[in-house]
Amino acid sequence: MRSLRSIERFVSWLIPRAYRTVAFYAPVGVGSPRMTSRGIDADRWRWGPLAAVCLAQMLLMLDVTIVIVALPDIAQDLSGDLQSMQLIIDIYALMLAALLLNTGALADRVGRRRVFVAGLLVFGAASALCGLAGSPTSLIVARGIQGVGGAMLFSTGLAILGASYSGADRAKALGAFGAVFGAAVALGPLVGGAIVEIADWRWIFFVNLPVVALAVFVARRHVQETRDPAPRPVDWPGQVTFTVGIAALVVALIQGGEWGWQAASTTALFGLAAAALLAFVVVERRQAEPMFDLDLLRERSFAGSAAAAFATSASLFGMFVYLTLWFQRVEGMDGLEAGLRLLPVTIVAFLAAAGAGRVSGAVPPRLVLTVALGATSAGLLQMTALDPGSSWTIALPGLVLCGLGFGLANPTVAAVTLAVAPADRAATATGMNSTFRQVGVASGVAGLGAIFDHALGDVETVRALSAGTSPLVSAAVQDAYGLALDRVFLTGSAIAAAGALLAFLLVRGGGPTPVRSEPAGPDTPVASLVEGAR
Repeated sequence: MRSLRSIERFVSWLIPRAYRTVAFYAPVGVGSPRMTSRGIDADRWRWGPLAAVCLAQMLLMLDVTIVIVALPDIAQDLSGDLQSMQLIIDIYALMLAALLLNTGALADRVGRRRVFVAGLLVFGAASALCGLAGSPTSLIVARGIQGVGGAMLFSTGLAILGASYSGADRAKALGAFGAVFGAAVALGPLVGGAIVEIADWRWIFFVNLPVVALAVFVARRHVQETRDPAPRPVDWPGQVTFTVGIAALVVALIQGGEWGWQAASTTALFGLAAAALLAFVVVERRQAEPMFDLDLLRERSFAGSAAAAFATSASLFGMFVYLTLWFQRVEGMDGLEAGLRLLPVTIVAFLAAAGAGRVSGAVPPRLVLTVALGATSAGLLQMTALDPGSSWTIALPGLVLCGLGFGLANPTVAAVTLAVAPADRAATATGMNSTFRQVGVASGVAGLGAIFDHALGDVETVRALSAGTSPLVSAAVQDAYGLALDRVFLTGSAIAAAGALLAFLLVRGGGPTPVRSEPAGPDTPVASLVEGAR
């Protein structure tokens, strides 16, 4: 706590002086703070809550994509294998998925600002531990703690915006929130590649620390504390069974190739996953206020949007990991060059998301989701044209199609979720939507990784190459790597195609109902606002 107070005192000293040189001379208007002899005029700087939430959102999304480009350098420095690199990505998504719903319930009970600030502190401390990690295991543990902090931030950010703004200000705040989301996803690979080339992979985590300090300062100064007067209880039985089930499944998928798919340990993990997830269903059926409302899945459109959310994440995020390894290990690119090659996906996704929001009232969501996942499937299929002797531009049409699919799917999934969920269950519905996405990330990286690992065969050199621990010299090894990547693309394409089919069959026709526009008050439950801003 002493070090935290020192950081806060430093930031408290720095921010007013920065504003004296910049903001003091800005014209007074919306969001323009005016310096006084007592510092920033808090009454006039009403965009403080938005600044705090957007800083946290930027951290969350950057740490999903920024790490991918750095994986080969991490593996080489820490002597990690393919399985440990998969876990570095998966443990973060797993903790987000497992804790998202119940941290929202906790925030409703003890205070949204309190949980938000605590999430920032946990995230910052974990970022420091990640940067100091001396082994793959210590980095995986630190990434898991990062995911805990991320869940606390993810589940409270939108509720803070809803409690802080109404009417036109609320619309502006949500628009800015969505823009930060898209920009952070788009810039993550490029920022990660630049940091790795300029400094060291550890700085992709250390750069979080000043942002965390700034966000804590702004949140404590400008975010008011709010609670739900009638909060739902934390669902501990559901929390335990869901976490155990998903974690066992992902670990089994990641380690199955190493242990053997018929080994006793692998079979035991799959059995534990099945038993825990079955127990989760039974527990949630019996809970008066479950964290995961299974009855919502009876609504066809909600089930279709959940399938689309899962399929989008599962098909694309695994592709990002293994395509990055290809760029750096087969094509011989550095981290910055690899990050630049992923920009077509993220930039097109950013632009497509903006377009999806504008046509949401005119085009049936079933059509948008079907086209989105169809484009993703076609893009992944086209990328099988990539081989060791070809230029990366061969895969450019596929990258663009994947970006189009990703950008169209995300806001449409959110809009459908909000349109079909009853108002009194909107919090659970939007939380479930985010959970399906994060489970898709974790299971996609793990499942596609199992296919990738199996296709590489038993050649130890190839396994080392996939983790970036030895130079690429053999044409035979390159061919094996190309075959493994093709299997990843084909499987991802099949997942996206299945998602497109389910969206077409389940999501009802007609345009989605617009996001509710009534003013949100300080007692609005967590996540009952707009996951649709994403």
